[in-house]
Amino acid sequence: MSYVEQTTEYRYPGDFVLSNLDIISTDGKLFSLIDLQSETNIYQNIFKPFMQIEIVIQDAAGLLNALKGGVSGGEIIYVSFKTADPAMRSNSLVFLVNKISNRFRHSDGNERYIIEGYSVEHFTTIDKKISKSYGGSSGNQISNIVQSIYDEFILTKEVKSIYTYLKNNNRRPDKSTGLGKLKKHRTTGLHKCIIPNMNPIQAIQYLIKDSIDDDIASKFLFFETFNGFQFRSLGKLVTEDPDEFADRYVYYPSNDDQAVTASKAFFNIIDMSRVKDVDITDNMSQGLFSATTIEVDPLRKKSTTTVYDYQKEFTRFNTLNKIKIPGGSNQNAIVHLKTSRRGHDTDSVFDKEGVLSSRNVLKDPIRDSYFKHITNNILSLTLYGNSKLNVGDTINAEFSPATSYDVPEGDKYTSGKYLIFKVRHKFNKSQYNTIVECVKDTGLKEWF
Repeated sequence: MSYVEQTTEYRYPGDFVLSNLDIISTDGKLFSLIDLQSETNIYQNIFKPFMQIEIVIQDAAGLLNALKGGVSGGEIIYVSFKTADPAMRSNSLVFLVNKISNRFRHSDGNERYIIEGYSVEHFTTIDKKISKSYGGSSGNQISNIVQSIYDEFILTKEVKSIYTYLKNNNRRPDKSTGLGKLKKHRTTGLHKCIIPNMNPIQAIQYLIKDSIDDDIASKFLFFETFNGFQFRSLGKLVTEDPDEFADRYVYYPSNDDQAVTASKAFFNIIDMSRVKDVDITDNMSQGLFSATTIEVDPLRKKSTTTVYDYQKEFTRFNTLNKIKIPGGSNQNAIVHLKTSRRGHDTDSVFDKEGVLSSRNVLKDPIRDSYFKHITNNILSLTLYGNSKLNVGDTINAEFSPATSYDVPEGDKYTSGKYLIFKVRHKFNKSQYNTIVECVKDTGLKEWF
């Protein structure tokens, strides 16, 4: 049966509270989808700016005919759910319908289809273009420029009006509270630029390429979670500790989840599969170990060659685990060719240009290497529903060895701290699971 009523305890692994799953037509009529949905999936991806929802509908009630004009896109989807633990808050989310797909009729009066939706902000950005200068005469931090773009072109009046409408109709989206604010890591240095006819997301991705902070790799990402929009440095995300609901996951397939308390079984990993394991060819050819950057200054008519060496630099990385990845490659495995005006701001001949010299010229090989280091091992984990998990979070996971359960330290190269890159929150009428794709810098040699 549908589990809608509030509960004060976590009764069984996968227990959850689904308070609302509503669709609101363009003329303001509200229909509950709780009894019509056979499966709902909410997706997050650290490399994508917006969340996505898919609702599988088994419709014997003629929902599409009941909606005035059918579904034309833009209808509001409001969902509020949580793991049935009193210590967790509900996630109250808003999407707009994008399309209906996989529609077919089982029998007379009964059809099946999928309603797909994206976050409201997706639809207010795809047809907007920014042609504007940022930074003024003296420059500004890129994190502040991203904040300006977010305030003006993403969290628009139209978006706020939808959240206000829902709030006034007893549906309180999280983004109508403080979760509507952009959460960001600050960049360093000053930047001036002209955004040339880009939509807001393209503009932010353009700025990310020049974003620098005090982390050696300075790889920034823009994405959305249940806690709002994020502009984050990958090197800072990996240093964060898991919270109490993510710090002790275990994978021991012989465990009987029904034989232990529900709260203890909550941390048992249901299933594990490897998305990516060691790949020395990929690491050698894609820049983990070495790369060369050639800077060309056309005004000075000079070039500078810089060689990146992982073995000399990896100790400066912010990492998930203190593990070095063995191997090496020729310094010309990847060659970056860049034009540069680096140093013009301190040169008496060129300083009258007023140029803000880019500090990003030598970052590409470091970013490539760092990303390969962090993603050397990728796992997909199926967990009992955890409504607090988001992309960008870290988790601790312990695994038994593949060949024996009698090794005290377990599988020490698979166990450890992981960073979540993808999340799928999946629930039906009675069960809730969370599927995460997470990364770890697994190597064969520990360093301290």
